[in-house]
Amino acid sequence: MVNQNLIIFNKLIFQFTLLTLAVLWIPASSASSENNELPVLGDSVSSVVSPMKEHLVGQEWLRALRAQAPIIDDPLLNDYIEHLTYRLAAHSELRDRRLSLVIINSPAINAFAVPGGIIGVNAGLFLNAQTEDELAGVLAHEIAHLSQRHFARTVEEAQKKQLAQGAALLASILVIASAGGDAGLATLATTQAAALQAQLRFTRRNEQEADRIGMRTLIRADKDPEAMSRFFERLQKSTQFLGQKPPEYLLTHPVTESRIADARNRSAQFPIKHYADNLDFHLLKTRVRVFYSKEINKLIKQLENELEGNTTFGQISSRYGLVLALTKAKRYKEAEKMLKPLLKQNPDKIAYVLAKANIASADEKYAKAARILAPHYKNNPNNYPLTMYYADALIDQGNADKAALILKQFAVARPKDPLLWSLLSIAQGKSQNIVGVHQARAEYLYLRGNTKRAIQQLEFALEIADADFPLLSKINGRIEELRSTKTDFKF
Repeated sequence: MVNQNLIIFNKLIFQFTLLTLAVLWIPASSASSENNELPVLGDSVSSVVSPMKEHLVGQEWLRALRAQAPIIDDPLLNDYIEHLTYRLAAHSELRDRRLSLVIINSPAINAFAVPGGIIGVNAGLFLNAQTEDELAGVLAHEIAHLSQRHFARTVEEAQKKQLAQGAALLASILVIASAGGDAGLATLATTQAAALQAQLRFTRRNEQEADRIGMRTLIRADKDPEAMSRFFERLQKSTQFLGQKPPEYLLTHPVTESRIADARNRSAQFPIKHYADNLDFHLLKTRVRVFYSKEINKLIKQLENELEGNTTFGQISSRYGLVLALTKAKRYKEAEKMLKPLLKQNPDKIAYVLAKANIASADEKYAKAARILAPHYKNNPNNYPLTMYYADALIDQGNADKAALILKQFAVARPKDPLLWSLLSIAQGKSQNIVGVHQARAEYLYLRGNTKRAIQQLEFALEIADADFPLLSKINGRIEELRSTKTDFKF
């Protein structure tokens, strides 16, 4: 049975192609904003697909992805992947570092990069990577696809071949008309096969180049360059010797023996050194493991067994996993007891603080959860997971006014975060700010690919905004902005 997520992804890629064509067909004179968009000297790619157009297409596609694919809205997990990706991007050749990260709710192994700075990873990458450097290798590879503008180069390559392929196609049609159907069809098939083979070669060049550039990014970011080939090799062996179905990643990023060998040989050119692993990776790997567990009591037994004879990071992450699993099983006192050694060792570690607050919230002790989070939020007011958890605890506690104020201030820094707008709409509702509910709901719906309903929410807000002229002007302005966007994707 074909994986449903892969079907959705392929549909979105098809939509992305259609949208790209629509954007590419916009005459340069029709967009005043492009008058200042000059290609870099010697950069033929920008004359085919400009960075501005790539960004436009990418943001539209991201909204479609959020509308159609299952997304994980875990602030802690998203914060980790964002920090790791931005760290790698800072050491990469990427010029436009306006990145949007999304985590797909799937245990399958996959990652992708979409022009316009969109990078997506399946949660399954956490389950299958053994170190942070292996995960970083995948991310560095995807960043390299963006920095080298492989999509635009593919479009440019297609345009260069278009005349030659068109002439060959015309010759095939002439053969069909003059020499007979079978001969003409054979010629046509040969023409198409040659074009496909040329495209495959170009794709393989892209993958090899992304490996090479990505490895350079890893070195600059003080990450193990060998981790990339190590992860690819393990994926390939899992299908060869265990008879498993190829991971989605191998379908979208073909890995050959020569490519693995090339990556391994290239990494061997760098000096051998010890690369420190990151505890946060192992904590979040275990967090994902608990998230996907369907037999929580069985997982608790497994984690208890892992506490003995494991590595230091392994023991810590297993204990952390037990805290999460026991909370999920509603065994709150046991979870608190299991968490105490972790907090004693590192009382300010955000993952542990959130776990403690989560135990209280799950046990419906909302005031306690808010008290746990308050001092940490005060010391880290710009921390994403702390802000989201604290606001959520305040709402549950009955202090929605304060939660709404915190979230509105934070929305300035994260205006494209659907989860933030969703939580803000709840806070506004509980604080009786109905206009605010509609405004926040509109932003959430727009980011989730439903512009029509987003505009409806803003129109509802207009009806009850009374004579607050600055507010009316702001809402009307936002409606016009949304109406000027492209039509939402439809399957």
